[in-house]
Parts: sequence; C-alpha cells; structure tokens
Amino acid sequence: MKIKKMVAVGATALVVATGIAFAAAPANADPISDGYSIVGSDTLQDAVAALANGTGISGSQVKLKGSGKSLASWDAFTLGVSGGAGKIQTKEFGPVFDRPTGSGAGRNALLASVGGVSGSAFTFNGVNVQGQVDLARSSSKGTNVSGGVLTYLPFGQDAIGFIYKIGTDANNNGDAATAKTWIDGLTTAELTSFYSASSPVAIPGTDYTVKPLAIQSSSGTWTTFLSKIGVSTIGAAVDTRGNTIPENDGTVLTPAADQVQIIPLSVANYIGQVNGAARINTMAGATVGTIGGVAATTGTAPNVAPNAIYFNSATWGRTVFIVVPTARITPGSAVYDAGLAALTDPSASSSLTYWGGSLSPATSKAVKAKFGFSAPQDAAFTANN
Repeated sequence: MKIKKMVAVGATALVVATGIAFAAAPANADPISDGYSIVGSDTLQDAVAALANGTGISGSQVKLKGSGKSLASWDAFTLGVSGGAGKIQTKEFGPVFDRPTGSGAGRNALLASVGGVSGSAFTFNGVNVQGQVDLARSSSKGTNVSGGVLTYLPFGQDAIGFIYKIGTDANNNGDAATAKTWIDGLTTAELTSFYSASSPVAIPGTDYTVKPLAIQSSSGTWTTFLSKIGVSTIGAAVDTRGNTIPENDGTVLTPAADQVQIIPLSVANYIGQVNGAARINTMAGATVGTIGGVAATTGTAPNVAPNAIYFNSATWGRTVFIVVPTARITPGSAVYDAGLAALTDPSASSSLTYWGGSLSPATSKAVKAKFGFSAPQDAAFTANN
C-alpha cells in the first residue's frame, strides 16, 4: 500500500490495446473494466498489475487474459487522496464504492460482490457491489471450510520480515554502529518485546531506542506478522499513526536522532522494489532485517533473491493467494465462468496461479519470480471469509 506510487501504470496503454473505457475517475488513474476486476492486498498488487497491464520484465511479453477478457487491477491505496484510500469504480456504469485497502477488505468486497455466504448480502461499506469484483489478492488466509463460497489459489511464496532505519547519532560516539549490529542480530522474542512494550525499548550499550511502527489493520501482512510473533494486543510504544500506515513503504520510516524505527513487510515486495521490478522503489536507506541469524534475502540489487531457507520456513514463510468465487470456477455451476477459470487455472502457464515446470520467460511464473515470489508451499482451499 505504497501511497506515493503511481497507480495503475500502463492504464493509457490499456485503453489503446483493449478498448477499456475510463470514466471521470473517482480516484487517480484507476481503470474501469469491461473484463475482470481484482482488488485487495498491496503485497501482490505490483506483480498482479504487471501481469494485468502487460510486462516484458521476464524477457518476454506477458499479459494475462481470461478467454479474451482483460484483467484490471486496483491498488490498495492511491496517490493524491487523503489517507490513500478514497473511492473506486470497477465496472462500466457501476457504483462508486470504498477502495478495499488490503487483504481483508479485498476479500470482503469480493464476498459482497457474490452476495456473501447467504447469496443475498451484497453490501460493502454501505454500497451494493453485486457483480463489481471478480477476484481478490490476499496475503492472509480465511478459515478452511469444505465447500466454502471462496476458493484460495496459491499465487506464490512470500515471507514476513521487517525493515529498519537508524537515526543520526546525536553524540557522535559510535552508538549508531553498535545499534546496527544489535538490530542485525534480532530474535523473534525481541520482536515480540518491541510490539508488546509500553515504552520504547533501549538498545544495550547505546543511547538508542527502538520505535516499532504498525501497518494499517486491514493488512494481511500486519495480522500475519502479529500472529508469528505471538502478539494479540500491541503495546503503547507502537506508533500506529491513527491506523494509516501503508505496508511495504520504506518512506514511513523517519527515525529521530538516537532512534531506530522498524516495521514489518512482505519480503517479496521488498525484493520487487529494490530490483526495479515494482513501479517505484521506496526502500532507499532502509535495510531488510535478519531474524535469528537467518537472512531473508540473498544477493545485491538488482539481483536480490529470496533466501529459500527463510521463505520456506514455517516460522516466517507464507503462501499468498488469489481468491475467487468457488461457483464461478466450478464446471456445471449455473454461474461458471470459463474465462475466470482459465485466468486462475494452476495448470495454465498464462494464469495468475501457475508454478508448473515450464522455464519459459513467457509464463506468469517467470514474471512473479522477478517480483520476489517463489513456488508456493500451501495448497488451495475453500473458505467463507
């Protein structure tokens, strides 16, 4: 949810290539689609936008469609709107409704689009959004329920980590170097202590303290991070900025003198930014953390890559998902949609969910790898949330 980035880059190209119309926009540079619409998680949005708009980053031209219908992706936050949220309109002549700002909100909008679990609950934040959302990006899981209304299909493997910035050394006594060494050796227990603390934690042997930042609460990255460090209620020392902090945005770290600020993030998103795959790089001056002596990444920009040991670990690894209405991808269903099924078919190299054996740069897998994702560890499942 990087508020400062350009939204829906390539939108003009979409008009030329696909004939998609753009109305007087309720938010800056958002598309309006006559095809399939996807909303939700910031973690996946740059990779999904590249696949939707068309990209050559893998060395071949890749643009995903479902049976000829275009895919249009809406960012979790947008430029030039107070709070980065505002309104969106996803379909021609459709209603204007609140932008889904994260995984949870994206899934809720998708669920409302199909009428909820009951089939008749079409309201999202007070607006009837029936038929307005086709898919959701999610970096967190719903509760596995057999025959659920929603199907979660693995998009790729990500990992939860954190970035930090170190403020100036007020006394110029070498404390900054000591603070960096200490931060680079953090454990899970120390992260737990930061986010549970009622006051900033002092860094031993220095004048520095740690100031932890929170991501806005509808973020799947934030809820997953809290579950991994075992914190249910954050401490008073955590800076929430009124629940407005976007995820995966290094510019939110503005440490004072003798202060280290930290914030959790998607490591895949970090990789996509520093390697130049993403539409903007907000990570200048930020360092991705090491936890328990295991680095989250390998290599240096523009060739940073996931550390497989870290990404595939039960502790910090996580599978992220494309969420789709179960009935719409179930052959024989009254609402079965062949295009949507093709767009989310894990066996199809031109789908959002492909991780098959092809090494061709023309696959969606090749594009996702450029954005820091690797083959998913979790399987598909269904849920009602």
